[in-house]
Amino acid sequence: MSKLHIAGLIALLFISALLGASMLTRGHNWAYSDFSAYIMQAESILNGSVDDFLAHNKITVEASDRPVGPIAYPWGYPLLLTPIVYLAGVSVAGMKLLNVIFYLLFLLCLFFLFRNRLSTPDNFIITSLFAFSPVLLSFQDNILSDISFLLASTAAIFLIDRLNRLDGAEQPCYLERILVGMAILAAFLIRTNGLLLLPTLFACQIFFLLKQRDKSTAIKKNLLPLATPYFVFLGLWIIISLLLPGGQSSHLSHYEDFRIGQLTSNLSYYNNLGSAFFQGIPYAQVIYNICLVFFFLGMILKWRDDLLFILYTLLTILLYLSWPDLQGIRFLFPIFPFFIYFSLQGMKAFLGVLQKISKKDDSASEATQSTKVGAFIYYSFWVYLLVFSLLLSGQGALENLSNDRDIHGPFDEVSIAMFEYVKSNIPEDSTVIFFKPRVMRLMTERDSILILQCDHLHQGDYVVINKKWEDMGQIHPEEIASCDVPLERIYKNRRFNIYQILD
Repeated sequence: MSKLHIAGLIALLFISALLGASMLTRGHNWAYSDFSAYIMQAESILNGSVDDFLAHNKITVEASDRPVGPIAYPWGYPLLLTPIVYLAGVSVAGMKLLNVIFYLLFLLCLFFLFRNRLSTPDNFIITSLFAFSPVLLSFQDNILSDISFLLASTAAIFLIDRLNRLDGAEQPCYLERILVGMAILAAFLIRTNGLLLLPTLFACQIFFLLKQRDKSTAIKKNLLPLATPYFVFLGLWIIISLLLPGGQSSHLSHYEDFRIGQLTSNLSYYNNLGSAFFQGIPYAQVIYNICLVFFFLGMILKWRDDLLFILYTLLTILLYLSWPDLQGIRFLFPIFPFFIYFSLQGMKAFLGVLQKISKKDDSASEATQSTKVGAFIYYSFWVYLLVFSLLLSGQGALENLSNDRDIHGPFDEVSIAMFEYVKSNIPEDSTVIFFKPRVMRLMTERDSILILQCDHLHQGDYVVINKKWEDMGQIHPEEIASCDVPLERIYKNRRFNIYQILD
């Protein structure tokens, strides 16, 4: 890399970090309440109370009217949070800054992953698009595993890609293979679908062996090197499973609810969801449709060179098409880099074909002019996306700073006052009904469950009603008093009512 390219990459990372940090709020939203479980798991690791956490969270999950999450998330992300929890307690700012750091590392992985596949301008286009992405930058404000998994999965793909170029070498490098096994395990520990990296690796290895003339000799020569990542993954996973049980099983068992009839509706849902990556940009749906066409063209034309990317992308899509529950845009983050990459490759190939036709049918000067016009349209398309992405991200950052990073949620003063009342006035062995039960457990150390029906209120000792959320995850605030259960209001502020259940 030239000094100019290095300076450009550093500037890009700096701008992305500045935008991401400026979008961080001082609290957290209610919607993604998974953050509370991650923090409690991190605390349980530090306190040596993993079994205690599992027991209390099991009450929350199994006694609630509908599932609020698994009994335990994979332990990778909680492990990443432990240094912050150890040094600063439940520091929202510290945990969110981890996202900013992880995202910068992801951008570096992305840049070097595509470095040998794209021209320098095209590589900077893709890296910049993600560096300025308002969707991904704003998502760093959530204490969730998505950004860390984006880094882990991209890093694993990067290492597998390097490994593919080493297969068949006279002196196999076992360090590279050990790192691949560790990277896949890291992704799996952060998000269960990191397991997809194993069949992706295996399929690439099979493809390598099929290309060898003497397949039996190739297998004998490369068997141990090819198997090394799996041995590393399995050995380390067994050790970690003995220390931190229960992190993946609840996700895998959830697959039992899959029905074949869901495939069509899921396909429609995720296809419509894809345009959310360009959310806020004028003509986002048109842009997505254009990229989708060239995405398929790029995959078809580059399948031999980029089989690794195609396999991981398709396996991820198949996973969510067959997953019983619909997931949001954040679950598509790991494959968006490859969506953009193949879209760009498809456009380049299409322009190349047009240039060849132009050279046959036109004079040299006309062909040159056509080439310039094609290049202008191509770069205008991507610059359009970059400019609006940067503007939207900058606008979001400025609005957040002008609002003093304020956000209504469990860490604002109204919510904290309610939680403090619960801690000070409600017995520790009580069960509190709340629309975000894991948040209640984190903030008050009281068992909490989600109840949606009046005749189930007897399962709790107290019920806390959020007057702003109406019937979203709770009994409607106007209906709670008419439930056929004796209640006594013992606390209120402008957002919450707390009732004691008397029977």
